[in-house]
Amino acid sequence: MNTNILSKLLSKYKNLALLVLLAVIATSCVSIETTSYSDPDFTNKKYSKFCVYSVEQNLNKRALIERVFVEEFKEAGIYAVEGSNIFPPTRTWEEGEFQSQLMKNGFDGFIKIEIMDEVVNERVIPQVHTNTETTTTKKKNGKDATVTNTNTYVTNDIDVYMNNQFQADLVDVATNKVAWKGYSSTSAQINMVGMDIETIIEKFAEDVIEEMQAKGHIK
Repeated sequence: MNTNILSKLLSKYKNLALLVLLAVIATSCVSIETTSYSDPDFTNKKYSKFCVYSVEQNLNKRALIERVFVEEFKEAGIYAVEGSNIFPPTRTWEEGEFQSQLMKNGFDGFIKIEIMDEVVNERVIPQVHTNTETTTTKKKNGKDATVTNTNTYVTNDIDVYMNNQFQADLVDVATNKVAWKGYSSTSAQINMVGMDIETIIEKFAEDVIEEMQAKGHIK
């Protein structure tokens, strides 16, 4: 193989490995607490075909949430489709239309995602720095003179945190009733490398999947 091509391939894989490492580190830095409950009428009822729908009004964020959730579901080996493909934002969908469209497309589980609250705040952390500089003056006659000067100063590091409150409802398509409800609180430092809203949503999606599996709602 040509040396230049080999060098480019190695560089490409190193960059990919670095990106993966940063993603893993960033995800692990998302603090999340999730609580969920199953309705007594749907205890341990399992679902195999999910439609993930975000009620977010911002279409860019809506598309992001649905895409990330579907990717996480597929990585877990679970069939899922973005809700915007079934319910495009070209019109206002009535409550009854949701159930009929879902049944028409063969879905048995309908997951509604909502960001209940989103707060960004800053945390100022004082950092004390000390510089020490030693200078020596040489003398022709006698000993050299050594002087040490110490300078101390304070700087402020600013960490930016995003706190989110998420809610996820699993609707049983056949009955149009909520079979499971999950609620998550997340906190993440968003001014660190590799951290953004997509990473936070990934962590939320992972917890939703784990909670639904634990409650027996995923085949």
